[in-house]
Amino acid sequence: MKEIPAVQTLHNMLILRGEGSLGDAILSSACYREIKKANPQIKITVACFGSAYGYFLHFPYVDEVFKLPVHRVLRPNQRWVSLIWAALKLRRRHFDLVLDSCYKPFWNWRLFKKIVGRGLVLDNYTSPVQPFGAPSAHASEHEVAILKLLGIAHPNPAYELPVPADTQQAVEQWLTQQKLSRYILFNPAGSVAARSFRADTLREICAVARRLQLPFVVPAMASQVQQLQKIFADEKDVFVKQTAHVFELFELVRRSAAVLTPDTAVVHIASGFEKPTLAFYNTLSAYNAPHNPQAVLLETDPADINTFDWWQLEKRIDELQKWL
Repeated sequence: MKEIPAVQTLHNMLILRGEGSLGDAILSSACYREIKKANPQIKITVACFGSAYGYFLHFPYVDEVFKLPVHRVLRPNQRWVSLIWAALKLRRRHFDLVLDSCYKPFWNWRLFKKIVGRGLVLDNYTSPVQPFGAPSAHASEHEVAILKLLGIAHPNPAYELPVPADTQQAVEQWLTQQKLSRYILFNPAGSVAARSFRADTLREICAVARRLQLPFVVPAMASQVQQLQKIFADEKDVFVKQTAHVFELFELVRRSAAVLTPDTAVVHIASGFEKPTLAFYNTLSAYNAPHNPQAVLLETDPADINTFDWWQLEKRIDELQKWL
């Protein structure tokens, strides 16, 4: 792309999400909010899939959400026909600019962008500006770099975590029923099996974290509820809560005193609310680390997040005390 237009000159913009995860969507949320605030007349369309789709459907700074024909993970050399068909549909919209802030070098994804963008694509391949595309930069720095390319000099990098009023009321009602005011949100699972805790690990982490002297709320999808209730059946201070949607999870994090979680979206939700957080990472990079001054990290075995130094866990739990 030879010349990057200023955001005020744009009328119709497409944002491509090459990752379907909720965490990646949250990391990029400030970018889309700042674009809309800089140019309230612009129409922003987001093309995405997975958990990101549900999030952006209720995102206040996005005008339209287009669902890509991808399930969970975008992979190389897959879905060529459906991606090309989706690209042809989007191409007819004649977007002023197509923005892709992810790093997906797959040929199927690059062809998709080429068809959609008609030479108007801003991505890691067309921008020489760092840290856009630099692996050593945090995701929020990538987004700030994008905004500056568009002429937004002083963007607010805070994540956008909307919670509808009815969701706030529903969570408040549930907490009142359980007689809970202050609690630890203990997230049991990551986005993939390698980032999820086993039953024995969950119980043992709870045993160590009891020195925080607070009950635990464990969020769960419908498919997880029975298993987690069985795991914690003998624990009087652990409350398993089925979350109806991602915004209920946002509200549970917002109301919590602290968060324990493996590397997943909950790390970034907690960062958005600046909640004291103990985050377990089996694959840590500058890009996906918590952007949170009140987060402490425990790095685990790369092959298994359930394998770590238990003395280090005790030390990290004690570090959370200063924020409670």
